[in-house]
Amino acid sequence: MSRPFSSACSILKSSSGFWTNCMMPRCGKPSRDCWTPWPGPTEHANCGADVAAQAAGCTSRAKGRSASTANWSVAPEMKIGFFSDTYRPQINGVSTVLLTLERVFTRMGHQVYLFVPAYASRRASSSGNVFRFPALPVLYRKESRFALPRSREARRVFGQLDVIHSHTPFSLGLLGIRVARKYGLPHVHTYHTLFTDYLHYLPRPLRLTPRMVERISAAFCNRCDAVTTPSRPMRQTLLSYGIVRPVYALPFGLDMSDFSRPLRYDLRSELELAPDERVLICAGRLSQEKNVSFVLRAFELMLARAAKLRLVIAGDGPARAQLEKEARALNLAGRTVFTGYLERSKLIDYYKAADLFVYGSKTETQGIVYSEALASGTPVVAVGEMGVLDVVKDGTTGLLLPEDETAFAEAAVELLHDPARLRRMGQAALRSAHEESAERSCEQLLKIYRELIEAATSLPA
Repeated sequence: MSRPFSSACSILKSSSGFWTNCMMPRCGKPSRDCWTPWPGPTEHANCGADVAAQAAGCTSRAKGRSASTANWSVAPEMKIGFFSDTYRPQINGVSTVLLTLERVFTRMGHQVYLFVPAYASRRASSSGNVFRFPALPVLYRKESRFALPRSREARRVFGQLDVIHSHTPFSLGLLGIRVARKYGLPHVHTYHTLFTDYLHYLPRPLRLTPRMVERISAAFCNRCDAVTTPSRPMRQTLLSYGIVRPVYALPFGLDMSDFSRPLRYDLRSELELAPDERVLICAGRLSQEKNVSFVLRAFELMLARAAKLRLVIAGDGPARAQLEKEARALNLAGRTVFTGYLERSKLIDYYKAADLFVYGSKTETQGIVYSEALASGTPVVAVGEMGVLDVVKDGTTGLLLPEDETAFAEAAVELLHDPARLRRMGQAALRSAHEESAERSCEQLLKIYRELIEAATSLPA
């Protein structure tokens, strides 16, 4: 067994007594070659898989393990437990999804409990429906946390839940597996991140190969009852890992009430823009995998074709200083604005004020920023790879292009020079966002939750 893989398995299997055996192979042999999955098919239709039938194998094991404590219920109001290793104040796509789902599920009459890391303190705490676990900063990503599964308050709630929904395969995701096994609860996991494209963040002694990540991901997902991921391309990627539980492509919509309020911030006034000046916005974490350097190079070419442009880069991250240096080297300093992190209401107003949203990332499983731009009525021009293929309708709500600066710049400028087409795309973007709302996402999740529960209750004693 290679050292990195052995280290990863050790972390997964024995980092704490509470996690012991969460990730053990079915046969019980602690071997790299024995990640035997629970029974299930190797392929499922995007929306047509029979969750009840597929759940029979996995829920029967839960019932057999803990029939006396199983809390199977198909009540109209559900108690849903979200387990995540990221949450506010950390700002990213996953924390945005969690906030949106919690808000919409609550409006629908359900109770959502969030089990997440503590950021300001290393002590366990609880406030309302949010239970924070003591956590340590991750050495190679200071804004991230490694949570320790110790919280008396949270333990009192676990047995009241109807379903576990994990949003991480790491520390609190492993806790979710343990809680599901102990109380006989169905466990849905959402695979949010293409981890194989983030391995450069790991220190070299701990760096795994992509194949190791695929095997560990499959091991985790095959201990759940169903898996969702935000796009069809990512679903196909997960199936190639060897995941045999039902895998659903389920994009997360937005709470459109955030986008319907009156404007509070005037981007054009703040930047002192001329009436005929056009604004492009690029928003998100400023890191290597987001490919913002590509956007800067393409913007340089755009300025040669249309001088009255301004690029707003909203967000922050480890690559910000380098990107600002690149902007100066390309003589873009006077045409590019780095805003840092923006509060959500201000970011939404910036989206609305922009003429185009431009993005170069090739690693998004969905890319909440694409959805936010569409919900603001702002067309998208992006590199057409991975999750954006399911979010943006090429030629209707935006343009999807190869990773070629010249082609990207030409397409963006041509669109800016066609106000009627730009307006039609903005209207189509807004309609698309309403069709793919958070309410629709929650209804689809509830269907999965309920079918898993019904599958368990229909099993013979």
